Amino acid sequence: MDKQEYQVVLPRVSIIIPCYNQCEYVSDAIESALGQAYQNVEIICIDDCSTDKSANVMKHYAEKFENMTFIHLDTHKGVCFARNTAINSCSGEYILPLDADDIIDKTYVEKAVKIMEENSEVGIVYCDARIFGVKNKKWKLPEFNKDNIIFQNCIFNSAMFRKKDFVSCGGYKENMNCGCEDWDLWLSLIEKGVEVYKIEEELFYYRKTNDPSRTDIAKFSQKEILKNIFHNHFNLYKDNEKFYSRVFSVRKNMRKYKKLFNLFLIIAIIELFILILFIILKVL
Repeated sequence: MDKQEYQVVLPRVSIIIPCYNQCEYVSDAIESALGQAYQNVEIICIDDCSTDKSANVMKHYAEKFENMTFIHLDTHKGVCFARNTAINSCSGEYILPLDADDIIDKTYVEKAVKIMEENSEVGIVYCDARIFGVKNKKWKLPEFNKDNIIFQNCIFNSAMFRKKDFVSCGGYKENMNCGCEDWDLWLSLIEKGVEVYKIEEELFYYRKTNDPSRTDIAKFSQKEILKNIFHNHFNLYKDNEKFYSRVFSVRKNMRKYKKLFNLFLIIAIIELFILILFIILKVL
């Protein structure tokens, strides 16, 4: 009997690159995706109706490489719509979003897939990161903790997750277009019970330029973002004891400072009354 050769079929990974007016940097992102050591990668580039030459750059790469697909949106829809559209059209079991001005190490996909394949309970894999560009330093993110992530995001956008989990939780929510859509997604996945794993290596590189980033711009919409996060994940906050302890702690401090303010106000009024009385008596 002849020996049969069995070829191991690697699960496909879809690297999603949305782009809006990043023609200066998008080729770097694409090159880092093309340079992955992992052998079963497809790259979906989606142009969110850029007004520069971003579409031309992405289209050029898509025509050159068989594992690349280019999608063009006729109107500017925002990053949530762009990513959702690209992910819905991809064929990968695993998804890795990559912004058009960032890059990934050539071993990132390979190492992330290995963890996901060996640990079915793990649904989010990310790594250490470095800031590059006008600044060059390690990106010091807070350590992941299930109780604390509802208060502050600690996972950057380019983390790997399963497409089936993404679809089941509804993808990126349109009400998060003003920022922190990645934080909202992580909370959605965590609500479904997935575990989070961090690779202790710098495999993701976040570009910092002199122009304000989406993170910088999101600070101006912080109130709206937090309101939407709370609305989208009410049960996650409702069932978290730390949330209540922080709320009551804030309220307690507010009462304490309010009492202190009232005391100072009373003292100021008394001092003003004494001053007025002194002036009246002096005049008389």
